[in-house]
Amino acid sequence: MSIDFDKEQGRKEYLTSKLDDLLDGINDSYGKVLVDELISRLEATVKDFNEEIKSLTDQLKENTSLKQEILQKIITEETDPPEIQHTDDSESASSTEEAPSEMSEWERRLEALSKKE
Repeated sequence: MSIDFDKEQGRKEYLTSKLDDLLDGINDSYGKVLVDELISRLEATVKDFNEEIKSLTDQLKENTSLKQEILQKIITEETDPPEIQHTDDSESASSTEEAPSEMSEWERRLEALSKKE
C-alpha cells in the first residue's frame, strides 16, 4: 500500500486506517464519532503547529537579515580610513605623539597648555 503523505487525503486515509486498527475494541459503541473527533483535533493541532513554525522561521529570517546588515555595517566602518582632523602648529606636535582619534579635545588642550609652560 503506497501512502502519499504530501496530500491531505493521503494523510487522512493513513490516520483513519491506523486509528481504526487501534479502536477496534471500542468501535461498536463510539467508533465513528470518536474517530471523527480525533481526526478533527489532530488536524487542528497540525495546523496550529505549522502556523507557529512558519511564524518562527519568518522571525528567524528577519533576525538573520538584520544581523547580516549590522555585521556588514560594522565591517564597512572598520575598513574605512579614520578621519584625520587638521590642527594648528601648537597642537600638531602633540598629534604626532598620539593619533587625534585617541585623544579627546580636552586632553589636547591640557597637553598644549603644559607645553607652553
